[in-house]
Amino acid sequence: MFKTATKSFPSGVSVNSTGVRAFQDDVWILVEDGEFKGMTMIADRNSGDVVGLSATTCSNEEKKNEFPSLNDFPNLKVVDLHNYRYMISLHESIGNLSSLERLILSRCDLLKTLPPTIGKLKNLVELDLFDSYQIAELPEEISGLQSLKRLRFGGSSGVANKSLTYLPESLGDLTCLEELYLDKCKSLRTIPSSIGKLKNLTKLFLRECKSLTVLPPSLAACSNLVEMSLLKCISLKSLPQDIGRLKYLEELVCMKCKSLRQLPTSIGCCEFLAVLDLRFCKSLMFLPHEIGNLNRLRSLQLGNCSSLVEIPELVGHLAKLEVFQIDNCSSLKDIPASCIHLLLETKS
Repeated sequence: MFKTATKSFPSGVSVNSTGVRAFQDDVWILVEDGEFKGMTMIADRNSGDVVGLSATTCSNEEKKNEFPSLNDFPNLKVVDLHNYRYMISLHESIGNLSSLERLILSRCDLLKTLPPTIGKLKNLVELDLFDSYQIAELPEEISGLQSLKRLRFGGSSGVANKSLTYLPESLGDLTCLEELYLDKCKSLRTIPSSIGKLKNLTKLFLRECKSLTVLPPSLAACSNLVEMSLLKCISLKSLPQDIGRLKYLEELVCMKCKSLRQLPTSIGCCEFLAVLDLRFCKSLMFLPHEIGNLNRLRSLQLGNCSSLVEIPELVGHLAKLEVFQIDNCSSLKDIPASCIHLLLETKS
């Protein structure tokens, strides 16, 4: 079994049987020496081809500034370099991995660029760059990632990307993309208009993009969008006027968008909208009367909207509303009787 699993290893890779773990379909091998020391290679149990490479088992001493060439492993399907903190650049040979499906480059603290050859990965389904906060741009060549379904970029609660200021127009060529995460890209000011070409996009997360002032009107063309979070986009002043074209949108989070002044009247056309979170939108003064058309709305949170002056009477007639919050809306002049009745119902 061991010999079969390692038959495709190059001469520079040293392993022994103590580092081998066999599973149903794969054999996991810890590399003892050479350029890939400390990494785990995953070999197909039947063919012996190396189909996976993980650097998560490397000690800090084993992590290098330059990642070695991957030309000896043409059948790789997964490359996981999560937490490979000292890598400055990714070897251009990554583009030769025609079978690669997942590329994990999260928490690569020193990584600043991606090689243009990354656009050759025609079968790549997932690209994870989360918490690799020094990456300043995505290459135009990402347009070649014709199978990409999930792109994860930006930072977590403790890390922010302050380098990325724009996204390439070629983003719109990722026509298979279903999930786009751009959290904590604090210098990102705009989203390319080409985003409207992403007809398969179902999730868009732009949380804490604090320099983002506007969303392109073309966003309304993402006809299959289900979830959108704009949490803490503190400079965002408005939403696309045609947001009502997002007829499958179920969840819209605008919490702490403190510059958001109004919602488009077309929001009443988002017939599947179930969750609308507007808490701490301190510049929001009015809600459009069309919000009363959201017959599937289950949660409407307006707490701490300190400039909110009135609530449409029709809100009180939303039969499926289970959560209705208007705490600390200090400028609210009057609450319709129907809404008072609803408040009592949702709190009971």
